[in-house]
Amino acid sequence: MPKRARLQARAGFGGAFGYRVLAISTVALLPQLTWAQDSDQDSALAPKAEFTIGQQIAVDNGDVIGITPLDLNIQTGTRAQLLQFSLSLPINQGDPDEDDFLSFGDRQARLFYRRGAKNSAFETEFNYRESDLDDSLVYDDVTNEFVSVDRGSVATKSGRLGYVFGQQGKIGGEVGLNYSRRDYTDLSTDSASLYDSKTYGGDIKLYLEPTPLIRARIVATQSRIESDGGTDSRNTDAGVGAAMQIDKVTNLDAEITHTRIRREEEDGTIEEATGPSYRLALTRSRPLGDWRLSYDSTPGTSGRRDNMMLGRSLEMQTYELSAAVGMTHFQGNYDPIFEVNYSRELNRISKFQASLTHRSVTASDGDEALNTTLSASYSRQLTEISGLNAAINYRATDVQTGDNANAETVSLDISYNRALYSDLSLVAGANITRSSSDNRNDDDNDDERVYLGISRTFDWLP
Repeated sequence: MPKRARLQARAGFGGAFGYRVLAISTVALLPQLTWAQDSDQDSALAPKAEFTIGQQIAVDNGDVIGITPLDLNIQTGTRAQLLQFSLSLPINQGDPDEDDFLSFGDRQARLFYRRGAKNSAFETEFNYRESDLDDSLVYDDVTNEFVSVDRGSVATKSGRLGYVFGQQGKIGGEVGLNYSRRDYTDLSTDSASLYDSKTYGGDIKLYLEPTPLIRARIVATQSRIESDGGTDSRNTDAGVGAAMQIDKVTNLDAEITHTRIRREEEDGTIEEATGPSYRLALTRSRPLGDWRLSYDSTPGTSGRRDNMMLGRSLEMQTYELSAAVGMTHFQGNYDPIFEVNYSRELNRISKFQASLTHRSVTASDGDEALNTTLSASYSRQLTEISGLNAAINYRATDVQTGDNANAETVSLDISYNRALYSDLSLVAGANITRSSSDNRNDDDNDDERVYLGISRTFDWLP
């Protein structure tokens, strides 16, 4: 596999040495507005102007490679408005897959602005990310796509606008617009899933509160994907819903919409699906947590999918646990789905987290699959100036419809960090990754890497 693809997932300091496959997930549009909570505003609005530079030496499958991460973070704001800008630009030295000695790694930038008043708020956000790819297949939770990953690179640009009004009144609403563009370059082979594309979307929600116990809503969403050589699609939803408080400990949220899906293949083949979509969630509070029952049913060009889950959450003094189990029905088949999340403070200086999920996913082009994800992490503060982190991640995709191949990836990461003096810190660690797919039988995706580096942070504000 290309060395550069392995490097970029771990090019930064302070937590960037994570799950390699997840690094391909592109920054995408967020359909909901992310308004800050009052209790967190003071700390979130603190002015910030930081620049971090570092240097790593890595031995990656026998190749000695250098990486210089450059990170810039700027923030300024008040309770009425917030402006944020971040830039990450790693520079590689001696990458054997590059013609020049110096080359850029995965670079990304983000610009965010929010302005709000007591009863309304406006947000806008722009993102850019360019990253290397490798042979695998995963489901991108953010972009709602199966990503059949090939050698090469992908550049993603996205932007969104959002406005919310009537937050404190009995009548309110949200309006959102979004756009993204994905461009692939230097692909070594043809792939059924790797096509340049543009995505346009918009949504509107109107809220009505006829009584203090009922908050009704009218919803409408539309998205359109234009693919250069792939599948063009258009999705439209319109309907009504309501959040209701049944009694002091029981809440019900229900929604029904009319869904229309149209997909057009490159050869002119058109697939359409029309029908109602149902969503239902019943929550009952208990002294130590909640019970939750959920059901959703949505049409698709390959058939209707129904999901039902029953879950329980516990919030104890030393740990938090949530679990849910259910069934998914698709094309006459019933498959189990479940999710478990566990978090525990072992003591004042160590923490353990683990999660396991098995669920159904539908890509933007209509392909269906079952995804299994297992992750666990452990962190421990060794001394006042040093710490240790370890993480293991497993991900598998079982494709039910479409031309993509099944794939799985497992990775183990161990890192050590230590503050040397002032703003200078040391980081060291090791990464092991194993990947496979049904259409590949070699070990080209295996990766083993050890690294050692230092970083320095400059704070321009007193």
